[in-house]
Amino acid sequence: MGTRFQKARFHAATGPRSLFDRVRFKMSGKRTLRVHAPHLAGRAAERAAPLEAISTFDAGEWELVTVEVREDTCKFVNSAWTREIDGQRWWVVIGLNDTVETVIDTDKRGLGDAIVTGGELFDRVEKVNRELMLAERDMGTGATGASHPPDAP
Repeated sequence: MGTRFQKARFHAATGPRSLFDRVRFKMSGKRTLRVHAPHLAGRAAERAAPLEAISTFDAGEWELVTVEVREDTCKFVNSAWTREIDGQRWWVVIGLNDTVETVIDTDKRGLGDAIVTGGELFDRVEKVNRELMLAERDMGTGATGASHPPDAP
């Protein structure tokens, strides 16, 4: 089943910084990822993915690479992270409720034509995520290593 909303992809190398700061904040600390999605099971088996190592996620041990946001709300719906495990570089895409959507063994960097690097949407995403982070700070919910749920769609 496809999504009911349009998504746009952003890269850590091109920003906006407020979006990537927000994702790092929401995903901070250690958590156990859900690795039971049907699509993931097939991909993981095909690629001999180390799901046990992947499922014990600590954002401090992974590099955030890309983030997809809803175009209407400018809030993130998934994020792609990369890390070397047993000499192999693995990418994981983490969606809502800490669910791994897919896993890929690759050395690619994620830069391509689909990445939004400027324009009206870029500016809106920057503004929305900057304001969300300011609101978090004002509410005193700074990162404490506890699990923070991703933004709701």
